[in-house]
Parts: sequence; structure tokens; C-alpha cells
Amino acid sequence: MPFLANLFSPRSLANLEKHGPDIATPDSESSKSPVLPQAIAKEEQEQLICATLSRFAQVPVSAIFVLEPGWNPTGLTDDQASEILKTHGPNTPVAERRLAALRMFWGAIVNPFNILLTILAIVNAATDQLSTFVVMMAMVVASTGLRYWQELKSTIQAVNLIKSVTTNTRVLRYRSSGPEEVEIDQRSVVPGDIIAVTSGDVFPGDCVLITAEAITITQASLTGEVVPIEKTVRLAAPRPGETFNLLHNDNVCLAGTSVVTGNGHALVVSTGKDTYMASIASELSKRRPENATQIGIRKVSYVLMAFMAVMAPIVLIIQGAVSKNWKGAVMFAIAVAVGITPEMLPMIVTSNLALSAVRVARKKVIVKRFDAIQNLGAVQILCSDKTGTLTADLVRISMSTTGTGEPSQLPIKLAYINSSLQTGSRSPIDHAIVDFVDQSEQDIFTDIPGDGWTKQGEVPFDSSRRLLSVLVSRPGGDGSEGLLITKGAVEEVLDLCVSTYNHQPPSSNASGPFALSSSMTSILTAHERQKILDTAQRLNEDGLRLVAVACREQLIKPFMTISPSDENELTFVGFIGLLDPLKPDATQAIKDLAALNVQVRILTGDAPAVAAKVARDLGLIPSREQSSTTVNEKDVEASPSSNGDEGLILTGVQLAALADDQDAYKDAIDRCIIFAKLSPYQKLEVVKALRAGHGGRAVAFLGDGVNDALAIRGADVGISVDSGTEIAKEAADVILLEKNLAVVADGVMEGRITLMNTLKYIKMATSSNFGNIFSLLVASAWLPYQPMLPIQILVQNLLYDFSQASIPWDNVDPEYLVAPKTWGAKSIIRFMVCIGPFSSPFDIITFSINWFHYGIRTLHNPRVDLAQTNWFLEGSLTQLLIIHFLRTGKLPFIQSHASISVFCTTFGIAGIAIAIPYIPKINTALQLTPPDPLFYAYLLGMISGYALVVHIAKTLYQLAFKEWL
Repeated sequence: MPFLANLFSPRSLANLEKHGPDIATPDSESSKSPVLPQAIAKEEQEQLICATLSRFAQVPVSAIFVLEPGWNPTGLTDDQASEILKTHGPNTPVAERRLAALRMFWGAIVNPFNILLTILAIVNAATDQLSTFVVMMAMVVASTGLRYWQELKSTIQAVNLIKSVTTNTRVLRYRSSGPEEVEIDQRSVVPGDIIAVTSGDVFPGDCVLITAEAITITQASLTGEVVPIEKTVRLAAPRPGETFNLLHNDNVCLAGTSVVTGNGHALVVSTGKDTYMASIASELSKRRPENATQIGIRKVSYVLMAFMAVMAPIVLIIQGAVSKNWKGAVMFAIAVAVGITPEMLPMIVTSNLALSAVRVARKKVIVKRFDAIQNLGAVQILCSDKTGTLTADLVRISMSTTGTGEPSQLPIKLAYINSSLQTGSRSPIDHAIVDFVDQSEQDIFTDIPGDGWTKQGEVPFDSSRRLLSVLVSRPGGDGSEGLLITKGAVEEVLDLCVSTYNHQPPSSNASGPFALSSSMTSILTAHERQKILDTAQRLNEDGLRLVAVACREQLIKPFMTISPSDENELTFVGFIGLLDPLKPDATQAIKDLAALNVQVRILTGDAPAVAAKVARDLGLIPSREQSSTTVNEKDVEASPSSNGDEGLILTGVQLAALADDQDAYKDAIDRCIIFAKLSPYQKLEVVKALRAGHGGRAVAFLGDGVNDALAIRGADVGISVDSGTEIAKEAADVILLEKNLAVVADGVMEGRITLMNTLKYIKMATSSNFGNIFSLLVASAWLPYQPMLPIQILVQNLLYDFSQASIPWDNVDPEYLVAPKTWGAKSIIRFMVCIGPFSSPFDIITFSINWFHYGIRTLHNPRVDLAQTNWFLEGSLTQLLIIHFLRTGKLPFIQSHASISVFCTTFGIAGIAIAIPYIPKINTALQLTPPDPLFYAYLLGMISGYALVVHIAKTLYQLAFKEWL
């Protein structure tokens, strides 16, 4: 590479050595490794990455290699590269972790309810209640196995999605014959390597450009900006006071970004774990905070354990004092503790989640973590990145206008000729222009021929001019009548213009070929120039990216060539407006989420105006026609109290300025809909603040870029897409195999169904168990015998639990799905205390029937087993049939219908409960006996009375607390 050798010749370096001490002295900085240390605080790591890159990025390109004498502009030798590779390790930006099956299994076991059931099972085993131990451990094993199997399957799918594809990189290696360009696996790229890049190449590490020819790169995954960013080399030392911006720097190209157009060479400064992308990935390895579901389950578990710790000793003391049989009292107290615990809860929760995971899988959604389904149902706020999630991540033509903003097809026509005939690398803007015209349903070339133009010369785009010009000859002529068409950045094009084109008004009947005669042009005065700039500013505030178009007539001579000096005395024609269009389903998905009372916030690294345009189109903020005030982007950037868009937009600069005023910070977070120009860490802070607001809220984050990974990890539910970056998919709980936002709304609905059915079970189980324990306390103080044996209590609980195994398939009343809901310990306790005791009067009626009608009043009465059978039947049937009254706030069987599975299960189990006292051997083992036929008349009356009382209590409860489930 002779040009590299000349550029960085010893003489050049010697002449520029004065730049070295300005940045770093050889004694201090030159000897430092450009790679970051291993163990450093996270807040310091980003600063050190900036310091490392700025050390090389903020010196003139010819002085870079003064800082690292071991590095060479003609490339490292093979031996040097090998030694550096041993020191710094392979270039793997995301740590490749093996599938942590044991860790996942441990996570499935360590569940508050599993722990509680295991403790109770051990106590039962220690007291020779082996049957109880077996049943309870079976619940733990079944729950753990189902959760582990489903999560393992989903994780394997996710791992397959994020497997890296081997990519080769072209590097310079200095060998005996001189520098050679060779292809190597990007894992073998090391700091100090010189890489060659061209259109389509991905930067394998954090790099600094040392040569560049019209290079533009896309860094949407880091900043959210879909339009390519121009990059160039630094030729001068930094100006006094100039600051280094990691994400917005002219000559720094970060790992994972890619070249769109142009070519050049770059010095690799950091690789692997020391890149900016890897610093984000390292944050993901930290223990993530508890989500809404985990917090709710933990609180409910504590309540149940506390209740069990209070009730069991009370029952032990009363039962022992009355019966004088303290061993039997201990066994009875243990049975009470078992009765309080909803032992099927882990199984019910897991079944609910597994069923929902299967349902959403049919919609091409991978659920990596089970809890994510319930968390989706609790979500109150969905934070979404803009690029690629709400928008299509494509550049598309939005409008073609005159310099004053009036619609005109002429700018797009001329731009099409320019873009279609230029021979350099087509940028996304060129593709957008050509695609727009080719896909247009109508022929826009009425006054200008669309075909027949012949290119006679070209001035390629470069980042200093920010222009591209094409000289073409008119169709049908002798080839001497030419037209120079120039497009590029607005101010750069205007600087070359001396006149403006007089567009025909839309209503004009004038027609004819395009011409630049004096009657069709006007002198570009300072006033006209300002009007054009004002129009450009207004369109920019509307979120549009602008390309200016100009032209002039030129005589074509044989063998002539053109150069940048020919780009003068142009006539300004107009603008082309470009934007990243909304995804087709985005607007409807936002409406669906709003109908579910889920707020949507946009968190993006893109400009405020661009984000505001998207938000207006989605209906998240008022349109300019609806808003009484408007404010330009500079005003929005300048003041956090700006009233632009009614104060609904907040930028990263403003957010940082509010850090010292917590009240203002919280108010701004709650008020704003759009958070723009955010760094990845600011996105995480916004998510944390939203979660903490209003006493705690469930927040989901939807994104696909590296800049979204921290926020995805920090949310209650992290959502990514299969086309997202590896880091984003690694951090996510849910992966969408298609970028279909409607699936998110479907997931919220599934989550609410899952959560409501789970809450149904726990409220029904705890209230029923509480009523039973209350009845047991009365029985312990009154009856000289045990109202039911421990084994009978266990069987009754199991029948009730199995009847509720169909709850995951139950219908949910629509009114319970219109708003977010989460686990609430207070709500569960209130339901348990208010509704549970209503079963006790009917239990006491059963005790009275046994005492007065059947005369069972002593411990040694031979009919004690009949008394126990009567309560076994009454308790079982009331528990089973009352499910239909507790599962809904409406009138069951008439206003609300249970699912077929719930209906069949409850009545089927009720039949089994009635049959058990009649089945030989089983009734003997359980010490049950066939009841007196007359008792069924009593039983029918008690069940009817209980149903009536519960319905009245339910009505009063809903009037008092404005809720049911």
C-alpha cells in the first residue's frame, strides 16, 4: 500500500511529532495499552473507553502512530499479531456462554412456593406422614420439571438465533515483500491491525479512520439514526475546548457498525471485551432486578408463611388442651399448615405460563423466560425504540417540494436522473429515489423524458463537498445540449446557486419541456435564500431529512471531463424529503395497546424532531394542527421547560441537566412521551425511573439494537426481534420472530389471561383454606374428637386442587382484561379474610347436625367416622361447586360461563368425592363410611345457602372495594 507508506513516512511523522506531547507524553501515555483493564467499575468503564479512543481520534491522522511505536501504518507482522492475540484474546464482542442447563434448573427449583412446600414435606416425613410427603414433593417435581423443560426449549431456540456467523476481515500484514492485504477471521483481529473496509463491511472493533474515500456508515444499532453518517479522517489537532463525543465523532467507527458507501482504511484500537459494544454486554451479566411478578409472588409467599406461623401454633395449643392428646395435636397442626398452603400454586402458575407460551409460540414468539408472560399482563408502560420497531428501518421518499415548500415533481425527476446514472456506490438515499420513481403508479415524467438521458460526466460524492453531480445530454438532441444535475446537503447546494427555478403553479395549464431560460428563473437574492433556509428548517422540524437539488445547462464538448470546479452558477430547483416510514401495523398496534390501557413511550438515540414526527403519526402526541404552539429543535434542545409539543419531549442533554433535582427529574419522566438523543445508559435510567414511579409500575421495553440492550435487561419485560443485534436478543425475555407489533398487544392480552387465572386460583384456594382453618379452630375448641383426620384433610385438599388444574384453560371476563394488573398481597389477604369465613357457618351447621341429630358427642363414639365423613363431603362439595361463584364477579352460569374444561373437572371431582366413602378399601384406608341418605338433604340445603350467601357477599365486596379478582 504505497499511499499509506507515503502518508505515514518517517519524514511526515517527524514533522508532526509536535502533536504527540500535546496529547500524551511518551513516558506516560505511550506505554499504556489501548485496551481497558478487566476489573473496573461500570461507570468508569465508559469513560475509559472514551479516553482510549479519544487518544487516537483527537490527533491528526499523521500523528496517530507516534502514540504507539509498536504499531505500523503498513500493518502488523504475523508475529506481532500473534503475540497481541495471546495477550488480549480472541475478538468476540459478546461472550459466548455455554447453555447453562444446571443454572436454569436451579432457577426453576428456587421458587418461594417450592421452598415452602419442600419444608412442609420434610416436616411431614419427619413425623411419619410419608403419603403427605410424597404428594407434596410430587407437586414440586411436576412444577419444576414443566418450567425447566419449557425454558430450556425456548433458550435453545434463542441460542440458535444469536449464534455468530463467521465473518472475514481484510487486514494489512507486513511481510518480507512489504505490506499485503489478507483475509482473516474477525476473531483474529487485534488492536494495532490496519483493516481495509468498503461498502457492506462491518467494523470488527472500535476503530479510527486513517484513510477515507466518501465513506458513510450506518450506526442505527447504536444511535437509532437510520440515515448513514459521513465519516472522514482528522487532518488537524482539536480546537481549544473541543470535546470528544463517542457516538458522534467524525473519524471513530465503533464495533458492529458497517460501511454503506465508500472505502478506506482504519486502525483497530480496541477489540473483544474492550469495545464499546462489549461494555454494554458486560452490564448484562449482572444480576437483573426483580420484576413485578417476582416481587408479587415473594410478598404473597411471606404473607402465607406468616399466616401459617400464627395459625398452626394456635391450633396446636387449643387441640392439645381439649383432647389431651398432644401427639395427635401436633399431627393436626401440621395438617393445618398444609391446609393453609396452596400446594398446587407452583403447578397452576407453571401450567398457566406453559399454556400461554404455547399460544404465543403459534404467533412466532419465543418466550425465553416464563415470568415474562405474566409480566406482560402487568405492564402499564411500553417503552419502544423507534428505528426498526415503530419504523421500517428504511429510507423512503416522503415529498418533493419547491424551495418554499410547495409540492413539485421536478426535484424528484432531476434527482432520479442523477441517482440512476451515477456510477459510484449507491447510498440508501439513491436507492430510495430510484425505487420511488420505479414503483410509482403514475408516470411522473411529463415535462421531462424519463429515458434517453446519457451521462457525459460525473463528480462523485465526497464527505467534504457533500454533493454528487452528473452531467447528462438531453434525449433526442445532437449530444451538445447538456444538463448538470447536482444534489446534496442544503447549505452546500445553496452556496453554489445564483438563481432559483420558477415552478408552474399546480393549477397552471402551462406545459412544455423543462428549460432554464431567463423567464423560468429568478436571481437568488439574500431574501430568497433565507426563505429557502426557513423552509428547510421547518421541514427538518417535521422530522424530514432533506436533499437539495439544483442544475444548470452546459454545452458538452467531445472528450470533456468535469470536476468540482464545474459545480457553480447553479439554479436551485427544490427539496426531496426523506424519512423512515412507520411500519404498516404500528398505528393499529398503538391503538390496541391504548385500548388495553398501556401507555407507550419512545426512547431513541435519534433527533427529537424525527422522533416527534413518528409520535405525531402514531397519535402519541398532538399533531401540529392540534397543538397551539410549535417550537424548533434548537429550542427543544436548549430548555427542559420548553413548551414545544406541550413539554412532551425530553432529550438526553435535558435529562442530564435534571439529575440534581430529583423532583423535577421524576416529573419530567412521568410527563414526557418522547425521550430523544439518549445514550444506552440514559435509556436504562429512564426505564428504572418509570418502574419506580407511582409506587412501582411494570414496564416493558421493545428494541433491537445494541443501544437498547441495557434498557431491555432493566425492564420487567425485555422484548427484541430475531433480526436484532446479538446483545439485544441475549438480554431479552421475549423474542419476536417477525417484526409484528400486533404480537405485543396479543402478548399483553395473553399475559392478563394468565395472571387473572392464576389470581383466581390463589384467591379461591387461600379463602377456602382460611375458612377451613377457621372452622377447625371452632371444632378444636368444641368437639372432643378430630373433625377430620390429617389424611382426610390432605385428600380433600388434593381433590380441590385437582379440580382447579383446569383453571389455566378457564374463560376470563372481558372487564378483567382492560387494565394492567399484578400480584397484590393486600388484595389477596383482603379477599381471603372477607370471603373465606363465610364457609365456616355451614361447617358449624354440619358439626351441629353431627352433635344434635346423630348424637356424636364423645371421642369414643363409634360413629365418629360418620361425623368425619359428613364434614368431608360438605367441605369438598361446597369448595368444588363454589368455584363457579368465586371465578367471576358476575352471576355464574347466566352472566359468566366457565370453560368446558373447568365445568367438567369441577363436577367430575365432585362425583369422585361423593363416591369415595362407598369405595371398598379406599374408604377403609381413609376411615370414611357411607353417609346417612338423609344427610344429602341437609347437604343440598347447605350448598344452596352457601351459594346464596357468597353471591350476596360478593356483591357487597365489589361495592366496598371496587374489585373482585
